Parts: sequence; C-alpha cells; structure tokens
Amino acid sequence: MISNLDADLAVIGAGPAGAATALFAARRGHRVVVIDKEAFPRDKPCGEGLLPGGLPALHELERDAADLAHGAPPLNGLQFGLPHEPPAVVAFPEHQGERAGLGIRRLDFDARLAGALGRQPRIQFVQQSEAREVRHAAHAVPTVVTSTGEIRARRVVVADGLRSSLRHRLGWTIGPRPPHRYGIVAHWQVEEPVDPWVRITFDDGLEVYDGPCPGNQRMVALLCNQARMREFGGRLAERYREVARALRPGLLHAEQVDRVSAVGPFWYRASTVAAHGVFLVGDAAGFTDPITGEGIAAGLRQARALAVALDSPTPERAYAQAHRRLTRDPRRVASLLLRLSRTPALVARGIRSHERAPKTLSTLLGIGFGYWGFNRVTPREWVRLFTGR
Repeated sequence: MISNLDADLAVIGAGPAGAATALFAARRGHRVVVIDKEAFPRDKPCGEGLLPGGLPALHELERDAADLAHGAPPLNGLQFGLPHEPPAVVAFPEHQGERAGLGIRRLDFDARLAGALGRQPRIQFVQQSEAREVRHAAHAVPTVVTSTGEIRARRVVVADGLRSSLRHRLGWTIGPRPPHRYGIVAHWQVEEPVDPWVRITFDDGLEVYDGPCPGNQRMVALLCNQARMREFGGRLAERYREVARALRPGLLHAEQVDRVSAVGPFWYRASTVAAHGVFLVGDAAGFTDPITGEGIAAGLRQARALAVALDSPTPERAYAQAHRRLTRDPRRVASLLLRLSRTPALVARGIRSHERAPKTLSTLLGIGFGYWGFNRVTPREWVRLFTGR
C-alpha cells in the first residue's frame, strides 16, 4: 500500500479535457489535484464547437456541474463552399436522439468547468502553478514538479494542450508534420438572429470558419497553410480582418469584440498515451487538424474513458485501447477532409459530389463523431466522392 500521497490523481491542465477528467475521476471516488499555470477565467484560441458526439459526456458532467453550456446556441451542421457562391448544406446526422451540437464560448465554458472543480470536495484546484516536469519510472510513484512544490500521486494526467511541453519532456512527441497549418481566431458581435450553422468558405490555401457563440457573437477563424500564413507577418490583426471580411461579406457590418489570436502548427502525435502511471488526454494526446471541429468533444470522450480505465487492473493498457478506439476513425475522417479540400478545384468537385449524393458527407461526419464505421459508406459513394461523378 502506497502512503503519503497528495492525491490518487494529479491532472495537469484545467481546460475541457483536464477538467472533465478530474470531474469524472472524482465521481468515481478518486482524490484529485488539478494544477494550471493560468488563473481562471482565461481565454484560449479554439473552434468553440461542441459537436454532437461530445454531448453524452457533457450531459454526464452536468449531473454534478449544471449549465456548463448555458446560453450556447445550437449547431445544426455545416454550410460550405467557395467565395461568393451558394454553399452546400450538410446537416449533422441524428444518432440516439441527438442531432444538433452547441456553439460554446471557450472563455465561459472553461470558467464554468473551473467553478465545478472548486465545488467538488474530492478535487483540489491549484491555479497559477506551472508544471515543469513529471518524474516517472516503472514501479515508482509519479511526481509532478511545479513552480509551487512537488505533488506525489498514484497517477498523473497530462492535459496541457496541443503543444504540450510535458509530452515533449517525456520524449513522447511526434510532429508537427508538414504541410503545416495554422489558425487565426477572433469573435464578432452581430445584430442578425442566431444563425445555427457553421459556415466554411474555402479559398486558395485558406478557409474561413464562422460559427455561432452565446451572446449573439460569432467565432470567425482562418485556417491557413504555411504559404498563406506568411502574409500575416507583422500585421496579424489587420490582415485577419481584411481576409475575413473579403471572404465573409456579412462581417462588414459586424464589430470585432476581442483581440486576434493565432495558434499552430497542428498535427501532433504521441508515441504512447499511457505508461508508468502517466496518461495523455485531449490535444496533448495527439491532434490532426481543426477541420472537423471535434477537439472539445474528443477531449470529453477521452476524459470519460480515462476515468473508467483508472479502475481497471491494467489502466495504462485499458486507456490506450480506449483512446485508439475513440480516435482512429475521427483521425481518418480529418485526413480525408483535408485531402478533399486542398484546393478550390477539389472543393468544387466535392460540392458536385454532394449534389449527387447528399447523404455521404453527413455519413462521414457521423463516422467522425464515433457513431458508426467506414463500412457505412458504399463503394459507389467513395467513387463519387473522389471523382465528382
């Protein structure tokens, strides 16, 4: 029996994946310490869509932390196309009574999760404490070295995001893999009624993502390849507004309400997601690209799976298997969509394919949400998707 432990579980990072892991684990009786280098509330660049596949995990969390997504408008699906042309419409597929996602505001969502951490008696939430190292070895208790002291816990969860410094120090980082892509994000206040669609406009080497948030705001993100990113050098905010308004003319009469933030490059992997009592969750465990908008939902699903795995006789193996099951097909969908949208000509072909077989893209979204497998797409649909015929 191990004694003198600070907690059963130490969680590094209080974003959605880390906070959800702590809450799910505490509900199962574990004593948890959560540390984050920031003070909450704090904002973070994010796609801010909680897609339908993450709603079951959210509903479970809300049993102990009510109204996590208070005021979030619905997301009915995607509308995508080329500049100044009619978009194609892809509704989210229905599954077990769920269809719409939620347009959350990351600042508010994270703050509500942080509040839930503070109210859970089995959780100690330590803010403004930076985790600098995780010491681990076979048959030894992991130790987290922080800016405010050391924490000894039976197990450690690393949930410090896309460019996880701790994953890198553990020697588990793979990537980023080229071609590099970057995101540039800000929020806009609009006067029109809530538009429940994520609107995607494809340009050469760049996409504009435009989705609803609480308070009649819209998150507007540019996803750029490395060549296009160079044009933002030295004038990030100014060039962002120019491009956003040129490709989304509806923003001409909208007001930008916060600063412009940039993040990337994307596509990181981890050589392992669990070893010697240390686990990776959320973006720290690997991330393909924001093109599917699945980041938050994926983090919630992984958090729930890890909490269950902790009670297994072999938690590292149980979590690795669950993580592989949860991420394999969504990664393939993200890679496929990146390939199909690489140029405006390919997007035009995708629109033609969608006109001929309007259910195929909705089916692919369902695969990304974890509803079903690739066998749901027929051979004829695959041919049409790649040829436009």
